[in-house]
Amino acid sequence: MIRRMCLAGMNKKIISLILMFICTLALVACSTGTTNVSEGKSPKQMVEESFAKWYGLKSYDMDMIMNMKFSVGDEALDMSMTGKGVIFQNPMKMKMVMETTIPGMGQKMTIEQYAEQNAEKMAVYQNIENNWQKITFDDPAMMETMYMDPKDNLKLFMDHLISAEIIGEEKIDGKDALKIKLVASGDIFDQIFQESAGDMLGLGNGLISADVFSQIGDMVYTIWVDKNTLDTLKCQMDLSENMRNLGKALAEEPNMPAEVKDIFANAEIFMEYTILNPNNAQDFTIPEEAINAPEMELPAS
Repeated sequence: MIRRMCLAGMNKKIISLILMFICTLALVACSTGTTNVSEGKSPKQMVEESFAKWYGLKSYDMDMIMNMKFSVGDEALDMSMTGKGVIFQNPMKMKMVMETTIPGMGQKMTIEQYAEQNAEKMAVYQNIENNWQKITFDDPAMMETMYMDPKDNLKLFMDHLISAEIIGEEKIDGKDALKIKLVASGDIFDQIFQESAGDMLGLGNGLISADVFSQIGDMVYTIWVDKNTLDTLKCQMDLSENMRNLGKALAEEPNMPAEVKDIFANAEIFMEYTILNPNNAQDFTIPEEAINAPEMELPAS
């Protein structure tokens, strides 16, 4: 019912494509790590050292705010949500509980998600209104897109870092923090989409040309770092302009459905993450009803 109300006229293939764009943008943006502000080091050294520190964590908790607004025909679709997460790394295991308002109805909806990765596959479980579903990713390229190896992610970010600048100081949860602006070249997405997720998103079958993702533009992040421990306390990113740039590029694609242009034209995407309890997150067990849930098939490209 919600899909019919909010996404009228959009087929499953378009919905899947849009969600994959958003998820990949969010994953790469959130993976930028932290910035080391030790005295006497260059900005590049600071970023690289603290980025490695970020991926050295065994676990952490996370509070999230994500504001997402799109145009669907004559309707404005607000998919904003708040959430709390528990993340374990190497191997990856994640729990996320999110709350969103159902567009057009004013009612709250809770989404519970789990993800777990081993050497062969990655499984994602989701519960919406007491309905469990799971998706298993066993394709190497898809797994690489969903969760990159920390060493590869570090190199990827450092290769595309343009600047790191301290722009202020603030108190975050009672801690002295430096506010730091990072700019990364938009080429980072061009590389990720082409190397990791290109075939799935249509590069291999002519739906999207290879240079589309190079038009996303540079990515700007704001990060708050504890002055005493160099831990990341909070990070923000506004991807609205990047999504609109992507929409303009997709609109020029001859094989891209016309609906996509309108969806991205006035897109607004803003994310904020607060990192808590580094190396001290409480472990959890994935529910049996999630593990035994029916498999959900992704639409074919």
